[in-house]
Amino acid sequence: LCLESVRAAREEEVSFMIKKGVWEEVDVQQCLDVTGKPPISVRWVDVDKGAQGAPEIRCRFVARDFKTPGERDREDLFAAMPPIEALRMLIRMAAMAPRGGEEQMQLMFLDVRKAHLNGSCDQDVFVCLPEEVGAGSGKCGKLVQWLYGMRGAAQGWEEDYSARMEVEGYKRGLA
Repeated sequence: LCLESVRAAREEEVSFMIKKGVWEEVDVQQCLDVTGKPPISVRWVDVDKGAQGAPEIRCRFVARDFKTPGERDREDLFAAMPPIEALRMLIRMAAMAPRGGEEQMQLMFLDVRKAHLNGSCDQDVFVCLPEEVGAGSGKCGKLVQWLYGMRGAAQGWEEDYSARMEVEGYKRGLA
């Protein structure tokens, strides 16, 4: 990957997270006092999502939230995602629906940019901050919003968008 493109993509990611208020900068000592452990380690995931000859570098700042030894599967880590069969069924229904009139069906798909950064983090979770943030020595980030790589990020996002949909009058499915 082109080093300049990676730097620019990382800067864009950090700027977005700072503007969004993903974390608040705190002393590492606060993390140690609250959790008894150091902040969760992090890393950059840099990829080229573009086509050959037209690079599109994307960088994600990801926490390294690992399963602890002896931990069993946890139900609270599940976030509902519709299966591909549901998408195929909707496309078939739309293709077979009559044209014009009241029975006409339209489909709209939304791709939320950086979705997992939208879920509110209601726990005391602390992460190391990347060099690009310019945090001083002895500083870390206390999460306000979930971060990619965190085990609660998907469910936090699901709770956020579900609550917003309910405000608009939609009802949650039982599944």
